[in-house]
Amino acid sequence: MHITVAKFGGSENVLTVDIASDLSLKDLKAVIEAESDFGIKADEMSLFYEGKLLQDDSQTLAQCKFNDYDLVTCQRSAPMNGLLPDATTMLRRNMNPRDPRQLFEMLRTNPEMLQQIRRNSPQLVDAIQRGDFNQFMENIAAQSPEMQQRMELDRLASLDPFDPEVQRRIHDIINMQNVQENMEHAVEHAPEVFGHVVMLYINCKVNGHVVKAFVDSGAQMTIMSKACAERCGIMRLVDRRFSGIAKGVGTQKILGRIHLAQLEIEKNYFATSLSVLEDQPMDMLLGLDMLRRHQCVLDLHKNVLRIGNVVETSFLPESELPIHARLSGNTPDIEDEDINRPADNHHESRLGQSATATSTSSPFPEDSIRHITKSGFTREQAIDELRLTNGDATKALVSLMAKSLSVPKRKR
Repeated sequence: MHITVAKFGGSENVLTVDIASDLSLKDLKAVIEAESDFGIKADEMSLFYEGKLLQDDSQTLAQCKFNDYDLVTCQRSAPMNGLLPDATTMLRRNMNPRDPRQLFEMLRTNPEMLQQIRRNSPQLVDAIQRGDFNQFMENIAAQSPEMQQRMELDRLASLDPFDPEVQRRIHDIINMQNVQENMEHAVEHAPEVFGHVVMLYINCKVNGHVVKAFVDSGAQMTIMSKACAERCGIMRLVDRRFSGIAKGVGTQKILGRIHLAQLEIEKNYFATSLSVLEDQPMDMLLGLDMLRRHQCVLDLHKNVLRIGNVVETSFLPESELPIHARLSGNTPDIEDEDINRPADNHHESRLGQSATATSTSSPFPEDSIRHITKSGFTREQAIDELRLTNGDATKALVSLMAKSLSVPKRKR
């Protein structure tokens, strides 16, 4: 049969030997010594198969259940100070892989293995050589969260199993392991879920002025910011009898409604109504009322918005989106505003920021939270939405705005 032999720690040192299956492990070691350049004598050689030390040199290869071209790892036996070879064998045989203390003692007596570990974990080896078990455990836990969890489970298993706190801790660790496993499956089978999705914008014209409109089928009505309405010269058409407050996840002040406006898309004209909001970061948002009225289809396969059977217009790439909607830039204007703010106002804002942070702690930057709360949303709503959008302030604000829109009641 053929046996593939690799020297431990040397991926390039691989040897394939042709040997009869009725020969012993001692014969195999002699062949390896003669045919390889490993530089290990037969009587100093240790062989490992499937991670286990082959201890009985009198066993034949057939008794070891070798198959053709199976891999055997070869390394120099490390003498253990103060222990005879029989004692070394006994220690390895009784080694409990779940006992970190035994692992620590075994590594201390194996210089060759320490040399291999030093390449990747010099701090771990230093702790072993100093005999610092506590530092050894800290390094192990830092490098392997899974081992830390397993060690914690072993520790908890030795405590009172009926203690509610112990049961809760075990439940948390097992649950976290399930979450980690689920994430690993996602990374392997659906890595695209960890990417960012560019929002859907189209180019259009209102009263001859170019506007980048956000397409949002989750919004109930089509809206426009006051600044955009002024720029397009249609503020004079706002019916302020339809002013009010848009309520939902947050609140926004509605200045009024433009009952009929022409929207130009790809040189075709479509009628729509607009609700004008006072403080709205987006110029325009095409809501469900507009999309239903003109039987629009969001064709994500072709990356186009199809309006009835009349026209198709492509969604804009990220490079053509408004600055606040790009994934690569989150509201740079907020930073400029803070820099140019007078000293007194800046000091007051710092105090207000500290007070707010005390009331509700958050892992997200205060600038991102303030960017959302100044649009009428509460701090708690801002933090919750930032969690859902992985800290993207613009996406969080857009999402909250889309959820908050509702048809205003007409004043009597």
